[in-house]
Amino acid sequence: MGSDSGPNAFIEIEHKFVVGRDFDHVKFVKNLAGMAPSRQASIHVRDTYFVISHDRRHVFRHRFDHELQQLTVKSVEDDAAVRMEVNIPIDQSKGDQRPAIAEFMKALGCSWSGELAKDIQVAYFPDCEIVFYRAVNRDKTVCCVEFEAVNPGSVAEGLSVLAKYESILGFKVEERETKSLFELLLLDGAPGDIQAMFV
Repeated sequence: MGSDSGPNAFIEIEHKFVVGRDFDHVKFVKNLAGMAPSRQASIHVRDTYFVISHDRRHVFRHRFDHELQQLTVKSVEDDAAVRMEVNIPIDQSKGDQRPAIAEFMKALGCSWSGELAKDIQVAYFPDCEIVFYRAVNRDKTVCCVEFEAVNPGSVAEGLSVLAKYESILGFKVEERETKSLFELLLLDGAPGDIQAMFV
C-alpha cells in the first residue's frame, strides 16, 4: 500500500515477481523470519476491482480482510513499479461494505467489476514490506513475491530500498513483472470493450 505521509504519500513503489509452482514459499517465509522483521502475518484478502467507463488511467479496488478494509484508486501505468495510489480507510467495525461500495462505484459510472482472493504471507520491515501470495480468480491462479517501499523520501530512494532486499533474497530486477495484478489476473476475463480500454 502507498505511504500515509511524506513527499510520496500517494505513490506506490513496488516490484512484483511471478513465481512458479515449484517456488518454495515455506523456505522463503523462513528466510524472511531470519531477517528479523518487525512483524509477520498470514492474511486472506478479497479484492474487488472496479472500472469506470472511458477511464483507462485508473482502477478502483475495495479490499476486505481481517486486518483492514479500504477503498483504493490506482493509476494504470505501462510499468506498475511506480504509480499513484490513494487509500481511503473504511470502518472495519461496520463489517463488509462491498455492497455499498458497488453502489457507490455504479453512481460514478462503473461499467465492470472483477474479484480475486489472495492468501498472503507478509513480513514488515521499517523501509519495506515483502509479500508472498497466491491469488485466485475462478480457474486462474498466479503466485507472486512483491517488494514495496515504505515511506521513501523519493522514488530513487524507494527503488534503492527494493534493490537492497531483492539482492538479499536472490531476485533479479530484470526478471520482475511490469504488469499489475489487475492486468495479470482479471483483465482477460473482462468484456472485450473493457479489455480494449487498457490496450
